[in-house]
Amino acid sequence: MSDKPKKDMDIARKIWLAGIGAYGRAVGDATEAYAKVGRETTKVFEDLVGKGAELEGKVADVAKNYVPEMAEKHRAQVEDRMERMKAALGMTEAAADQREHIESIEARLDSIEEKLDAVLAAVQKPKPAPRERTAKAAAAKK
Repeated sequence: MSDKPKKDMDIARKIWLAGIGAYGRAVGDATEAYAKVGRETTKVFEDLVGKGAELEGKVADVAKNYVPEMAEKHRAQVEDRMERMKAALGMTEAAADQREHIESIEARLDSIEEKLDAVLAAVQKPKPAPRERTAKAAAAKK
C-alpha cells in the first residue's frame, strides 16, 4: 500500500503538468493567433485605405466636373425666382419707375379735381332763398 500514495501523487502531478501544458499551449496559440490577426487586420486596414483613396479620387473627378455645373444651374434658378418675387412685390427698378409715374398721375388728377370743383362752384347758380308768404298772397290764394 505504500506504493499507492506515491502513484496517486505521481498521477496528480501529471494532471497538474498537463493543465499547465494546456495553459501554455493555449497561451502560445493565442499569442500566435493574435499576431496573425494583427497582421491580417493591418492588411485589411491597408486594403480599405487603398480603396478609400481610389474612391476619393473618383469622387473628386466627378465633383470637379459635375458640381460646378449643377451649382450654376441652381444659382440661376434661385436668381430667377428672386427676380419674380421682387417683381411680384414691386421691388424692381421697373416697378419703382412705375410707382413714381403713378404718383405723378395721381398728383395731376388731384390738381384737376381741385380746378374742376372751382369751375363747378362758379358755374352753379346759388338757389334762391324760399320766399316768405305775405298776408296778401295768402288771402289771394284763398
